[in-house]
Amino acid sequence: MAKTKREEIDWALKLAPEYVPTLRLLEPCLTSVRWISYVYSADEEPGYSLRLPVNKGREAMAYLTFIIDNYDGLPESTVFVHASSVQWHNDIVGDKTANIFKDLRLDTIQRKGYVNLRCHLSPGCPFSVFPLSPSKTDIKVNDVRAYFADIYKELFSVTQEQVPEQIGSVCCAQFALSRDRIRNRPREDYVRMREWAIHTELDTVGVGWVFEMLWHIVFGEKPLQLVRGQRGIEKQIC
Repeated sequence: MAKTKREEIDWALKLAPEYVPTLRLLEPCLTSVRWISYVYSADEEPGYSLRLPVNKGREAMAYLTFIIDNYDGLPESTVFVHASSVQWHNDIVGDKTANIFKDLRLDTIQRKGYVNLRCHLSPGCPFSVFPLSPSKTDIKVNDVRAYFADIYKELFSVTQEQVPEQIGSVCCAQFALSRDRIRNRPREDYVRMREWAIHTELDTVGVGWVFEMLWHIVFGEKPLQLVRGQRGIEKQIC
């Protein structure tokens, strides 16, 4: 998780029998699960020794940095969450993040590889971005959507022909991953993405938004997430 000075992580500490800041770990015992948490202090607070190269991109910088730093020693399952105890995009089990950990099924993470921790379809579905056909308004005001295709090509090192026409997935930036799913992409890819985040002219909010639109693709999901719904109808779903 990425933490700022104004964010408290007491909710996480209460899940743990002990907290050893010098070792940078948080070890809650939930049923038979043993979690180790990595807290990146964006504001370089005393007691938090994990650091970011720059404070930019909101949680995206922490997520990418964690993967880069721990690529060769990743656990079987990793959960990426915000630091605040309550998040509006937590839904099925309420708005408290701690409840997600209590109900999280590790077998599902291993089976699916990528699991978005939000289930409501809005925002994000059915479509979030049209990289190849931005609106006239987006172009006029120079919104990031106006040049999203160029960003996509740089982040994924692909050609114009490989840019999807439509991107859609449940928001936002809390998800669980298996080790194998993270390693489906080489470490160098994550380094390239973080370098883009550091050096782009987009501000921290813009960088964070871009990755919110793309996390599912970063981790191997299709640009449009489709599953079979009731009565065999294909529909957008988390």
